Amino acid sequence: MAVGPYPAPRPIDRSATIAILTHADQGLVAGTTMARIAAEHWSPAGHRVLVHRGLGSPPPADLAILHVGFTVVPEPYLSIAVRYPRTINAGIGNTLKRRVCTDLLHPDDTYDGPVIVKTDLNHGGKPEWRQRVRRANLPAKAWLKLQECLPPHWFGRLNGNKYPVLPHKRDVPDWIWRSPDLVVQPLHAERRGELYAMHQWYFLGDQDCVSTFLGREPVVKLANVVERLPLHEDVPDALRERRAELKFDYGKFDFVIVDGKPILLDANSTPNEGTEFPTPPRVVAICGALAGGLDGFLKLDA
Repeated sequence: MAVGPYPAPRPIDRSATIAILTHADQGLVAGTTMARIAAEHWSPAGHRVLVHRGLGSPPPADLAILHVGFTVVPEPYLSIAVRYPRTINAGIGNTLKRRVCTDLLHPDDTYDGPVIVKTDLNHGGKPEWRQRVRRANLPAKAWLKLQECLPPHWFGRLNGNKYPVLPHKRDVPDWIWRSPDLVVQPLHAERRGELYAMHQWYFLGDQDCVSTFLGREPVVKLANVVERLPLHEDVPDALRERRAELKFDYGKFDFVIVDGKPILLDANSTPNEGTEFPTPPRVVAICGALAGGLDGFLKLDA
């Protein structure tokens, strides 16, 4: 069923102090779903939201949220997270596709249908690459910049922001199989008449919603979306079970449904809706759907 619209933040019975634990190189980036929920729902409702950046002594709080925007969370940040009586996403050490996806292919697999090549890291590994460039000295920085101009197969990486689609598994070059940074997955395409569908399931605790996009290409991305369906709450049970296995309290799963089976394509513990302000109506609805998920965590700590 369709969900929303959502009311303005309501007064609360008990205010809480919430510590959002962020990486030293990032902080709480404007436009992330968490930043919008905190600013547009929790703070107006009377909660105190503290953003803790880096590895210094964290502030006391009733509840913490581990919000590190890298695919692999450095261990020191995990150590800070467990100092609190309750930390949202404390159980997520990484969201590598090798951990998240259950159908990745190997060179000797018999499947030979269409495939898509992806980075093991989320977002094409761009956050990690930017961090490497930012922290490098001048000679190392020059070398990293030069790598962006050289053939990608020299370094076992992809070129640009697109994931290559190949008609057969046998078409995958050997250098991709050898690269520890790349994975190969069957190309899963959910048909909706002449269009294709992709679903984004947002959740925080016991609150959630699904945003479904339609496009004309099998790989549906925001850049090629032709229609956005109303937000809904149709989440397959198998996907909820997978969320529990991966220990996600908060985040976003991208998935499709093929032959009645849900297939998880990507999992993100720090979803980002971009830098557009004021908040777009669809994002307002998503944040409104999730904001109340905080209550369940506070009740656990009451």
